[in-house]
Amino acid sequence: MKKQNIIIILVFCAVILSLGAAVWLTPDREFSENENRYLQKLPVPNADTVQSGDFGDEVEDYLSDQFWLRDRWTALRSRVKMLLGNKDIGGVYLCRDGYYIEKVTQNDLDEGRLRKNLQTVREFFDRCVELGLEADDLTFLPVPTPGYILKDKLPRYAVLFDEDAVFAEMGAAMDGYRLVDLREPFAAACADEQLYYRTDHHWTTAGALLGYQCYRAAAGPAVPAAADYTVERHEGFRGTLYSKVLDPDAAVDTVELYRWDGDTALTVTYDNADHAGCYDLQKLAQKDMYEVFFGGNWPMVRITGGAENGRRLLVLKDSYANALLPFAAADYEMIAAVDLRYYLGSLTELIQTEGITDVLVLYSTSAFMSEAKIDRLGLGK
Repeated sequence: MKKQNIIIILVFCAVILSLGAAVWLTPDREFSENENRYLQKLPVPNADTVQSGDFGDEVEDYLSDQFWLRDRWTALRSRVKMLLGNKDIGGVYLCRDGYYIEKVTQNDLDEGRLRKNLQTVREFFDRCVELGLEADDLTFLPVPTPGYILKDKLPRYAVLFDEDAVFAEMGAAMDGYRLVDLREPFAAACADEQLYYRTDHHWTTAGALLGYQCYRAAAGPAVPAAADYTVERHEGFRGTLYSKVLDPDAAVDTVELYRWDGDTALTVTYDNADHAGCYDLQKLAQKDMYEVFFGGNWPMVRITGGAENGRRLLVLKDSYANALLPFAAADYEMIAAVDLRYYLGSLTELIQTEGITDVLVLYSTSAFMSEAKIDRLGLGK
């Protein structure tokens, strides 16, 4: 028995040492296309990082990111869990019809951050009125989560946060300003249209069009119809939630581009360069095909060449807005789309210099209730 225990210990040690050696002998990867992020490099210790404990955290991140055959181990883990009937893998619910839905529970809801973000947006709208904008031209558009709209596809035991309560809090905070509530129109349309990607957290282009139609209907002007566009379809998309599971049998989605006459004549400026149109078609060749919209996320995207009607729109946004902006580009003389995660300029100065007439705050609900960078709305007055 003692000899058997020694053999087991030796085998275990050999496996651990082999895996450790594989990490150190295998060349480091700089970028993970699956996760669409740069991986931790081998950290160099110094007195400050060692004393603060940051060096230990960086080493842990490095070993995790550079683990030998990391993606294959993730796929194997997922396969074993699926064989055992597990529908919750890596914070993702495996749902009916091939949908992956992010697991965001009540424990993930930071009530203090949600209230602070709502108060910050309201104070920003108040400041816009002081600058001469009309209250009727200031809009908050939170996009419901896929888990809320597609709740009938969730596993039987799935638990998510109370989104109705969050919307009620949003409505109370935005009293006096326009809040576009997409819950009912999305619930009514989801049976006939795919409004969210099956393996990504974003809405589809059809979902973005419905969101824009609801925004335009609330604002009063003419509402565009799906028939106004020619649809290009590009197959082969597996998104951010697929990267957490890596099931080779996962659903494959189609990215649609809604074209309209004149969309290639737009002048779109981001990354210190001008671009013809809203689509970076080269991104369709990479894993994260959603970056076809403006090539990804930038501090600011400026769009000109739409309707000459004197309307100039400021959009404060997360990545959900990227799929909506090509529709809005036809209806505004100028659009300045700002991502507060990266933008450090003065919004007051931007409103004044660009002659902004309309403001749209567009975030996915789950991102808005946790995004600390919304605090920047109160800066740079």
